[in-house]
Amino acid sequence: MQVRKFEARTMKDALEMVKKQLGPDAIILAAKDNSNKYGLVGESSFEITAAVSEETLHKKKFAESRMAENDRQQFQNSSARAQKEIISKFVTRHTTPIAKPVTTQKYIDINDERNAAEERIKNAVQRAYDAGAVLSDKPAVRSQSKTVGQKPKAMAVAEPSDTEMNSLRLEIASLKQMIKSIQAPVTENRPQSHYPGENYGIHYELSSQFQGLVKEGIIEELAAEMLLDLQGQVPVTRLKNKPLVEGYLAKKILEDIVVSEGESKKFHFFVGPSGGGKTSSIIKMASQMIVRENKKVALLTLDTQKVGAVEQLRIYSQILNVPFAVIRGRSDWKEILKFINSIDYILVDTPGSNLKSEEEISFFDNLILKEIPSKSVHLVLSARSKYEDLQSVFNKFAALNVTDVVFNHLDETVQNGNVYSFNKISKLPLFAFGIGQRIPEDFEYATKERIVDLIFHITQKNNANSEASL
Repeated sequence: MQVRKFEARTMKDALEMVKKQLGPDAIILAAKDNSNKYGLVGESSFEITAAVSEETLHKKKFAESRMAENDRQQFQNSSARAQKEIISKFVTRHTTPIAKPVTTQKYIDINDERNAAEERIKNAVQRAYDAGAVLSDKPAVRSQSKTVGQKPKAMAVAEPSDTEMNSLRLEIASLKQMIKSIQAPVTENRPQSHYPGENYGIHYELSSQFQGLVKEGIIEELAAEMLLDLQGQVPVTRLKNKPLVEGYLAKKILEDIVVSEGESKKFHFFVGPSGGGKTSSIIKMASQMIVRENKKVALLTLDTQKVGAVEQLRIYSQILNVPFAVIRGRSDWKEILKFINSIDYILVDTPGSNLKSEEEISFFDNLILKEIPSKSVHLVLSARSKYEDLQSVFNKFAALNVTDVVFNHLDETVQNGNVYSFNKISKLPLFAFGIGQRIPEDFEYATKERIVDLIFHITQKNNANSEASL
């Protein structure tokens, strides 16, 4: 699936761009009115986020490639309904449909065959019972001797012969084997085995989507919640519509994600466990503010525990030519606060900690000044961590009143659904992403579209398609 943004001066122009580039089957995910943000002159604009499946887009491009230039222009200027009809005709004309075998009737026939075999077994058993036979797998052996004093029993029917009894047993065994060998095929409409998501009540047609979301790292409960919500809104007959399902899932994720607006705060404290990338996040963010936004930045550190932590940040502050200071106690803040009026942003590094003791919590409470009104406390986590570990860390650092979260190492994992799961359940807004080692290129403020891109691998697929076309 491809998700793209389109921006134009009017909503009509933006919709025309969507239809021209993505085709008439594109799904509108979001629309936004941007006032005073268009171009250099500051005019208003409209922004549309739209999505379309790869298969649908390929059909559109295929149809356009078979048209003459004049016909292509006329096609692009025609209505969405006319475009759909033209694309359908081109695809039908140049492809040979392969007739699929009808499996439903076969399924019914096999059921009838099994039922008939079971009925024949019942009849055979009844005949054997009426004949007074003992049903066992061994051939019948009759004793010709009589027990002394035994009175003969009255027989309602003639006693069957050994040949007849063996024949009945063989017939029953044959019918049992027949039933055992009858295996109804697994069809699209009537699956005979368990499928992913069945225990949540998810329809069979959505099992592949459920499996895909879980594979991307989204926890099962959230994946099931999205698909069950879709089932409640869409008729079963439309669940096979892959573009419809993917468009709904992308839109749902966009609606669920919460993004932080904390960039405007003057103080930025970075907290979290060791190895999350706090120092690298500070350096990348400071570089971006200085180089791209022309802001005045100061770097501070509370981390006097880690070997080389102070020197590392001191070196980078010299490279960036920004003020630097080490905070060893609460009293050090008095000198720092004297100079904050001339600084736009103050970024503060903290020691890596798991906050396992009251002493560690007290340390942070003492040095992260509560009397500073304009501050953000960013919890820095690694996208490589499992969802359960992310939630555990958040529960510990909640005592510091964290405002949002920074996720690093997005370039080192193939399962980014845990970022969505964490954001959805914890309700902790996303502040920024670290997507590599480059400074400042691999630091970006969080957006909803980036999460959708990571979960559905949109950019990765586009790059692969571009390389394949070269």
